[in-house]
Amino acid sequence: IPTILEETVDGAVNKYWHIENRIWIGDSLRFHVNHQCFMLGSTYSISLRARFTGKTHPVTYWFEIKGDTATEGYKDNKPLYCPQQSAADGWVTCSGDFVVDENYDFTSSPEIVLVTQDENDSTGYVDWDFDDVSIKFKSGPAAGLEVGGSDAARWAVNSDVHITSSTLHGQDAQDGRVKAVSQKANGNVVLELENPITPVFSEKETPGYGVEIAVTSRNIKIIGEDDGTYNGGYLQVFHTPGVAQVIEGVEFFNMGQSSRKNRFAIQLLYNGNVEGTSISSNSIRKSNMRCISVDGTANATIASNVGAGIAGHCFYFDRISADNMVIDNLASNMNNIINWNNRIDGWDDYDADGFAIWSPFNHFIGNVAAGGHKRGFRYYLDWRTLGEDLINVGPNMRRNPIGTFKDNKAHSNFRQGFHLADFEQFFQFRDPENVPVFENLSAYRNREQGIYVMNCVHCEFNGGFLSDNQKGIEIRRSDGITLQDFVIQGQTELFKNYVTDNNSHKLCGHSGWTYEGIHMMGTLWRYGHLDPGFGIRVKNVVLSGFDKEKEYYDNCPSTEPIGLSADTHYGAHFDYKTSFENVTVDDGRGIILDGCRASSYGYPDIAFNDIDGSLDPDKSASNGFLVTDQPYMTGLFGDSCKSTAGCMSYCAEICLGMVTFFTERFGTENYKLKVTDTASGLSIDIPGNVRTYNERWNTYAYDGGAERTFAASLPAGNYTAEFVDEFGNTVWPTYAEEQWAQAADCSGGVSIGDVTFIKPALDAATECADMIRNGDSANRTEVTPWLHTKWYGEIVNELKPGEGIDGGNAIAMDRTYHWTGIAQNLNSMCTDAREGEWYEFSAWMKMTDANGNPSTNIDPNREWWRNQAPIMTITDRQYRDVSTKQHLYNAEHRNLAALARPYNNTEWGHIHGIFKMPTSPRLWFELERAPDNVKFLLDNASLTPLTCNRDGLVRNGNLETNDSLYWDIWGGGDVVLDFLPGVGPNGGNALKSSSRVHHSWTQSQVLNTDCVNAGDRIAFSAKIKTSVDCLIYSWDSNQRCNDIFFHTDKDNVREYHRVGYITADTPDEGGWHHVHGIHIHSENGEKPDLAKLYFADANPNWDVYTADVKAYVLEQNCQALVENPDMEEKDLYWTYTDRDRSKVKVITPGAGGSGHALRLYDRDHSWRG
Repeated sequence: IPTILEETVDGAVNKYWHIENRIWIGDSLRFHVNHQCFMLGSTYSISLRARFTGKTHPVTYWFEIKGDTATEGYKDNKPLYCPQQSAADGWVTCSGDFVVDENYDFTSSPEIVLVTQDENDSTGYVDWDFDDVSIKFKSGPAAGLEVGGSDAARWAVNSDVHITSSTLHGQDAQDGRVKAVSQKANGNVVLELENPITPVFSEKETPGYGVEIAVTSRNIKIIGEDDGTYNGGYLQVFHTPGVAQVIEGVEFFNMGQSSRKNRFAIQLLYNGNVEGTSISSNSIRKSNMRCISVDGTANATIASNVGAGIAGHCFYFDRISADNMVIDNLASNMNNIINWNNRIDGWDDYDADGFAIWSPFNHFIGNVAAGGHKRGFRYYLDWRTLGEDLINVGPNMRRNPIGTFKDNKAHSNFRQGFHLADFEQFFQFRDPENVPVFENLSAYRNREQGIYVMNCVHCEFNGGFLSDNQKGIEIRRSDGITLQDFVIQGQTELFKNYVTDNNSHKLCGHSGWTYEGIHMMGTLWRYGHLDPGFGIRVKNVVLSGFDKEKEYYDNCPSTEPIGLSADTHYGAHFDYKTSFENVTVDDGRGIILDGCRASSYGYPDIAFNDIDGSLDPDKSASNGFLVTDQPYMTGLFGDSCKSTAGCMSYCAEICLGMVTFFTERFGTENYKLKVTDTASGLSIDIPGNVRTYNERWNTYAYDGGAERTFAASLPAGNYTAEFVDEFGNTVWPTYAEEQWAQAADCSGGVSIGDVTFIKPALDAATECADMIRNGDSANRTEVTPWLHTKWYGEIVNELKPGEGIDGGNAIAMDRTYHWTGIAQNLNSMCTDAREGEWYEFSAWMKMTDANGNPSTNIDPNREWWRNQAPIMTITDRQYRDVSTKQHLYNAEHRNLAALARPYNNTEWGHIHGIFKMPTSPRLWFELERAPDNVKFLLDNASLTPLTCNRDGLVRNGNLETNDSLYWDIWGGGDVVLDFLPGVGPNGGNALKSSSRVHHSWTQSQVLNTDCVNAGDRIAFSAKIKTSVDCLIYSWDSNQRCNDIFFHTDKDNVREYHRVGYITADTPDEGGWHHVHGIHIHSENGEKPDLAKLYFADANPNWDVYTADVKAYVLEQNCQALVENPDMEEKDLYWTYTDRDRSKVKVITPGAGGSGHALRLYDRDHSWRG
């Protein structure tokens, strides 16, 4: 219970309330006051003095006025929050104003309580003293408005007027009726209203961003019947081309039908060209569905219309509206009567924007959007052209030129003032002059962004005023932005007091929202070689008022003139080319940008180019760079740099170029990039940076997920660069992808060729003997450095103890889509050293379904692009222009290894293949292309050199591995390749190809022939047969037998050689024919990019069997020029002069009792032999 105590101060006795023994935060003074004393629209002042004892840490408190209201139920209003104070502060006065609204329309005497924020702890609740507590009337509501520069004759008694919102929400707009009109001597008109209104911001006190007042009464009225269903009338001009329509000076009330297609207050619907049409000077009030909707109509004038109290969008322009002039219209107080559940399917009126613009072709001049439920002006340009009934009727709209957009204002919108998205005009014209231009935009008192820019390519913002927005302008996923001739203010004290007094929505509505003038990107969103290539240019801009918001709203995490986006830093560092010229930043703290905060979410190396020195805190530099205040950014510049507020440093009279090295993430945690200026000997150690979101992201092969970045911003000069570990040793981070930024807008930065890279020594024979790391399960304790290409989910690669092929630890990958897989980077020093050499890939995998059961949908016989079995793909990164090293692209080499047959889904499958090693700045392999939702279990992966063997160019020719290792199918189609144990010659193994649809689609093998020289003789032989007996000596494509073919591809010069035939019509037991021949290796075939043996010519409807395949070099022996001269190897190496003009048979015995001889018969000419 409060007690009254007294004290003597300066000889005078002062009495005050004292409260002790408190057990709850609401134990305090309580009063009940006469509810009739609160007058709607009036402003009251609250004031008190307070002090406390009993705690050492600061405590806050606030006023509550609570009770039952006439229309809002029980309300607990908090009209005054008092700042933290300490016991040592003694008496502290707290005061403020509030405006009485419907929340104070109490039906009985409300209770007034002082609530303190001093939760019980070891010291208990504090004892409070209060004194001089008062709530006093300050001022009444506004009785009317004074309108400057007007004529009394334009205003009529009993006319309705609409006043736009002074707050962050359109619902605070007001309506009134004129009671009297008078003209003042100064030319202004005074409008006395029938009922008082809440005071508003006027042009006098807030020049350039006062509220608007509009007459909404008209002499001609069209009023929709109100049956309580939100279904009024509608006016529609429908399919009337070439006829000018004039609809002017009409008041539309309760028009439109809620959530019904094409039932809007006013609509021009699919009229085509209606030049001369005027929809002007109308008022649309309390519309149930839009104000004016322009669909499929061109060349109309939409001018000086007023929309107020609107469900859905106010002004709407569909994708095929064009060349309409939209001038001096007002959209105010769009509501949320339409929501997701009652929307028209395919339309988004639940957003309730002031101007919803889907077409780039119209012109908007001098319009005002005040109070969009979501946005004031919203451009959204589709990648299609959707016509009537949303049918696709044309190409990408984003690349079309836009119409005029200038002198438009947006305020009091609950999200953005201007939402400008998807302008890609630059890609159509490639002309920096022919780009989207937004002129003289004003955005103020918007709850989120004044201007929100998304995917805007080479856009110009020329002239504007931004104030009292959460963010003045936010730029996301955009490139090539010019921002010039803007005034950007933070929150004004006038606005802060107004929303506090009126208990309205405040800025910093969420504790995570930063308060910024320019919220820009830190990394380029577009890295393509055809993109503009620069981030943002800021010229002639004044930023002020961003140094007070922490005082106003301490729940804002930061308040900065310039801030960086936390969600677009793909490279884990700053690379968004930024230039400032004639930019003034008025900040009492000296902060331009908070570098410490920016570094915490991924920008540790900011570099802003200051073209004219305007950012120099000393105003003495003619140019310079504002950089992160770290030794690795400033260490080479001596005394040129000086620390500034916000963890930044200003470096005068320098120009910087930027080079970035992207490296492997794993194993490089302690690496630094050491850059040394060869002239001065000074060096800096640049740390690597990574983004860390979750396990999936950290091991993602694309978009910098699994990469560490080292970026150097340097002036012109000569440098060396090397990677060093924590002990200073030169090391290599698996790969280093060098990428240069576009030159800054200054002269003298480092450029390509100025940096010499130092690499450690490499013992290729040892270090490149197996290029796969952590491939063997025996010693595997983690999944790194294995990556993946899965862009969804959380955890992707997991260690599976004991599940390896030999009981070791396997790696499991959870997959949903066929194009995702498990991957690993290769050491680029090894790929450089071994470029063009042959390597053999091997890995063992199990495939399961989502429940861990063996997959039943794996088919290794389907072509790889049908995504029915895993393959190995190598991706290498290549420069589009090696002279600039600015842009890289991915080149994929697919199907370099595939699943060997036979495949048993309950056992481990063998992924195997051989290929020539490519090289690039970065190269990785990936196991992918199994069906959707097939999970991988991986073990025993290796990538080892494959030596060329002149005595055995064909590997696994007699299928001694008991599978199809090294073998695959030539050509396309879904040819089935089967391994057949015990059915080959003499009970050996064989391969069968079936389901053939082309004569050449049969067994094949990639050969390493790098040890074969031009002019060498290669002997080919094999045993073959077909499911239908072929005709050995026929060229008939339906009956002939298979031959052996040899294909080479070198520098895109392709050769195809028939290198083996069946000579004798004497098959072995089981019908196996001997096909053989000798080929002289050509110069174009020497060390080819690809060499391949295959069988061809048999009828595509037959199955083909092969066994005992050989290819080897016949070494030169000038003493014995004839091979197999005694025919002891039957017909090996022998052939005939013409296939269909003679025949050959092996006979036994040969001459002199030898084993074999050859008989030539059915000769049709003397020269057949």
